[in-house]
Amino acid sequence: MKKYSFKNGFTLAEVLITLGIIGVVAALTIPTLVNNYQKRQTVIKLKKVFADINNVVKLSEVDNGPSYNWDYPKQTVYDYDTIAAFIEKYYLPYYKSAKLYKREDFDLNYKIKLMNLDEFLPTSLTSNYLVLSDGTILSFFSNIPSGYMWIFADINGTNPPNKIGRDVFVFSGRTFSIEQTKTYGKYNIRFWTTTDANKIKREQLTDAASAYGCNKESKSGYGGGFYCGALIQLDGWRIDDSYPW
Repeated sequence: MKKYSFKNGFTLAEVLITLGIIGVVAALTIPTLVNNYQKRQTVIKLKKVFADINNVVKLSEVDNGPSYNWDYPKQTVYDYDTIAAFIEKYYLPYYKSAKLYKREDFDLNYKIKLMNLDEFLPTSLTSNYLVLSDGTILSFFSNIPSGYMWIFADINGTNPPNKIGRDVFVFSGRTFSIEQTKTYGKYNIRFWTTTDANKIKREQLTDAASAYGCNKESKSGYGGGFYCGALIQLDGWRIDDSYPW
């Protein structure tokens, strides 16, 4: 009878070569997979914050009238008590289990990093923290004499990176009359832009020469990345490869 011989397994060299190939493939693909996952989660959370804040404004309007007629803070410099009173009346009651903190009563290590510089936002811009039940942090800065209010939304709370354009996005917190929405958009609360929200173009939102452009090369001392939320929305609620991640 003819005898056959069979190998019982792989040699050590073959195993090491196979593991090496697997390691190289993993090194090339895992960072991309992780980045794509993080981007998808960012968009999911951002859409939720966007929807929730607009729903809260609608609920508040039932009790407090149209949001464009609310009593917005009129001071020209930051005043915690005035803005806190605004939040306590128009926002806090309509977020279930939310809590409002002064900066000195909050985590003093929490700071928002700029997109374009290795620096942080001035603490005067984020001296109050409305912490929602899911950990999202909303911080309001009002400059109504100049026509705007910012709402900084940190969609994953105190977890890093706490950076504009990554997990912190900027909303325009002052709403407009029915007539003005024809220019500025249909939402009560929209992402921050300084131009017509219905006609703004992608190149405007990514312009490095803009003080607020969603671009790491922005020359602004503090505003680089403020347009990033509007850019994600304009791109169909997605973060593509050209986004300054």
